[in-house]
This record gives sequence, C-alpha cells and structure tokens, in this order.
Amino acid sequence: MEPVIETNTAFVCIFLLALAWFFLRKYAHNPFEKTLQRAAAGNAQAQYEMGHLYYSGKQVERNFVQAFNWFDTAAKQGHVRALIAVAGLYNEGKGCAQNKKMAFDCYKQAAKTGDLEARVNLAVCYLQGSGTEKNEVQGAEILKAAAQDKSPLAQTLLGDLYERGVGVEQSEKEAVRYYVMAAKQGEPIAKEKLEKRKK
Repeated sequence: MEPVIETNTAFVCIFLLALAWFFLRKYAHNPFEKTLQRAAAGNAQAQYEMGHLYYSGKQVERNFVQAFNWFDTAAKQGHVRALIAVAGLYNEGKGCAQNKKMAFDCYKQAAKTGDLEARVNLAVCYLQGSGTEKNEVQGAEILKAAAQDKSPLAQTLLGDLYERGVGVEQSEKEAVRYYVMAAKQGEPIAKEKLEKRKK
C-alpha cells in the first residue's frame, strides 16, 4: 500500500505546483498591467508599447483610437518610433481622421533625428506628392542619403528610380548598383530585380 500513498502524494505536489505556476503567470506577471502602470507614470517607451499592444491586438482587444492616443502621447515626449507610428496612422486614417499633411509633418520631424524608416517614408511622400507638393528630385535626394547610410529599402527604391528615370537620370548601371547593395543586405525585392536581369 505504501507505493500508492507515495504516488498520491507526488501527484498532489505536482498538481499544487502546477496550480501555483498558473496563478503566478496569470496574476503576478501581467505584462499589460505593468506596461500600463509605467505608461500612466509618463514613461515614453511604455506609452509606445501600449500603442503597439492596442494596434496589434495581442494582449488587449485591437483599438486604433487607443493606439493612436498612446503613440501620440509618447511622440509628444520625443519618442521617434511613436512619431513614425502616428504618421502611419494619420496616413491610413486609423484611430484618427486621415490627414496626409500631418503624416508628412510627422515623417519630416522624425527624419530630422536620422531615423532611416522616417527618411524613406519622407522620400516616398515627396515622390508621390502625399501631404506635400510632389518633388521627385527631392525624394530621390533623400533616398540617396538614406541609401548611403545603408538602408536596404532606400537602396532598392533608389535602384527603381534609376531604372525608371524618376527624379534622377535613367541609368541601368546605377539601378543594378543599388539593387546589389540592397540584395547583399537581404532585401527580397532587390534580389528579385537582379534575378529578372539574369533571365
């Protein structure tokens, strides 16, 4: 009979440990609550994370208005990634009224910090005339600077501009040069462009 008692005791211990682990995970370690507390206390990174949580809908129900408000709060404290997120939401009209001019202004402000994503988005705004007067030469110049700073996306887009002769003088040689730069960094579109040239 003794082995049965030992088995029952072992089972009860394992059950209690599993139960304790469940409650610890559910209540003691709640990343949403901790992030919310930090965000409410004025932490810009936590505010950005709250915006991301509401945008993605991973730990809370997706809510673009909440996402915009948290991103905007962090952006006003100088958080560059939040500023880019605000620009994206203005551009798409998610969580706010669509406002291409505000999106452009946010990208421009973020680009001043040197952020590569913001610089590429600013260039695209100029190229498309989104939120600003269309200026393909200005867009190409911004992409050139970002490409020199090793942005694979900027290199790919610049290669495309050279291929089509938009904002720059058309040059197959320059197009390939920028596609090669981007492909070396693993940019899939640049790789596709080069593969097509082999056929």
